[in-house]
Amino acid sequence: MKPNDPITNLHRQGVNSAATEDVQNVHASIRREKRGSRAGRGMLRLWFFGICGLAIIVGGAFLVRSWDFRGKGDGGAPSNVVAPAVVPALASAVTQVSVRNLQFYPVTIEVKKGDTIEWKNDGLVPHTATSTAFNSGTIASGQSWQHTFTQAGNFSYICTFHPQMKGVVIVK
Repeated sequence: MKPNDPITNLHRQGVNSAATEDVQNVHASIRREKRGSRAGRGMLRLWFFGICGLAIIVGGAFLVRSWDFRGKGDGGAPSNVVAPAVVPALASAVTQVSVRNLQFYPVTIEVKKGDTIEWKNDGLVPHTATSTAFNSGTIASGQSWQHTFTQAGNFSYICTFHPQMKGVVIVK
């Protein structure tokens, strides 16, 4: 290369105005690309916060729904309060046992021979009422199952999905 070659010796001879313009155009184009990517990230953040907000709303709806079931049928007593030991059933009526908060309400129930008990799942997950004398199968949330007792005796039962859930039916 020659010492006066414009490519290698730009600082000595002065910069060609066309070359300067090309370099400035390249720099401007790079700046536009950077700004465009920032705008894209801003839109991505907006979507992210929108989805998070939607998840919070849906989660809150489930939480409110679970609070709604807490107070039904027990006079608003908190879920850690133990149900009465024995609740006598009305004559010739269907007596209901509520299944919620991983407990049977009431835990122990007394009925006459020939009476019917209905287990109603007021919880959010499936349950069963299972003993050696009867088996409800799966009772889905919001569903119920009935059994008529034709023999006297004490019938202990559990939920097969949650064995800590226990109840007793006393038939006289």
